[in-house]
Amino acid sequence: MTKNVIDLDDQMLADFQDEAREIVNAIDVHLQNARSKTNIDAALTGIQREVFNLRYKGKSVNAPLINLTSHRLADYATACRDLNEDAINDIQSFVDKILGILDGEITGDSTDSAEFVRELPSKRSPDIDPNWLKKANVEALLVIPQKSMAGIVERELAACGYRSSVTKSSFEALELAVRTRPDFILVAKTIDELDGVDLANALQAMPKTRNIPIAVLTADAPNHPSLHDLPLRTAIIRKGGSFGDDLAEALARFNIT
Repeated sequence: MTKNVIDLDDQMLADFQDEAREIVNAIDVHLQNARSKTNIDAALTGIQREVFNLRYKGKSVNAPLINLTSHRLADYATACRDLNEDAINDIQSFVDKILGILDGEITGDSTDSAEFVRELPSKRSPDIDPNWLKKANVEALLVIPQKSMAGIVERELAACGYRSSVTKSSFEALELAVRTRPDFILVAKTIDELDGVDLANALQAMPKTRNIPIAVLTADAPNHPSLHDLPLRTAIIRKGGSFGDDLAEALARFNIT
């Protein structure tokens, strides 16, 4: 029975690897079209569609490096508004990394996943120089379901020179925290089956993540009863007019400057 389960897992992984190679090849075609200035908008849409297809298919198999790379690529592609030369080169870098994993040139046994993801391209914003994000070498993990709120926090962090990745899932956040070891984690109070208080306690309880600074984003006052169970070292960042000051205070408190 156990052997059959192992065989099935191996077959699912092999099937995923074949599908991943097809998806990456499709992204390559879109990149070629963008380089030749052939319907650039359609090329970007096609890349975004293929990236999310890769993300979806990867959720059912044990392929951590590909899934980490596709998560960062999805983050990048979502924020991308123009397939200019820099964006094309960045996406090509993601593609090359995935191909390296599929070809066995990059393996989990020989790769520090946290360092691996820090070497991937940073998301591009019209008013932020990507080189600025590399100077501080600070990684933030944002666990925020609301896209607009996540965008606000990302812009604030980018203005400080910090890179960030976003997830809407508390369960995915646990995996990302362990595998990428961010310098700072900001969780929304309301997420999904686990709220921000639950997630903060889970992260503080695990030896691999207990030393990562955590802040909770909330509309509640710091003394609200729903926040009483937060670990003592957790910072509280309030939405609204206090957001900027609270974020700056949390970063300074955690010596992330």
